[in-house]
Amino acid sequence: MIREPKRRSIWAAALCALATAAGCGGGGEDPTFSAQEFVTEINRQGVELRLGEELVTDEPGKRLYGVELEPLGGPRTDSAGEQVHAGGSLSVYEREDERVDEELRSCEEAADLLCYRAANVVVVLEGGGLEARQLAVAIQRLRQR
Repeated sequence: MIREPKRRSIWAAALCALATAAGCGGGGEDPTFSAQEFVTEINRQGVELRLGEELVTDEPGKRLYGVELEPLGGPRTDSAGEQVHAGGSLSVYEREDERVDEELRSCEEAADLLCYRAANVVVVLEGGGLEARQLAVAIQRLRQR
């Protein structure tokens, strides 16, 4: 579904607020995760998050990966016949510190990005819809363990 930019920005802001309300933006005594551990735990909650290739980063103590959030109910296509899905990145820090919070803040300042955090992991998505809401709920459940 194509949305006008302003409406999309409002939608993104609402999802970020949901993620923050779900406890995805704060610190705490969360466990730390590897990229694969995080994706496995999220997928156990019924989300289809796919871990992609490791990407290049010059930031010490950070590993960066591509991710895709599969659409609920199978593949969808846009008006040009291209498959539509939410894609983005997953940052894994060696430990929870101010850099994790800083990345989340930077992401939240961009109106067209969806930002989620759990422990030492930050997920940044471009688009998402219902799948992004499902991810926010899965992260909340993960933090409540």
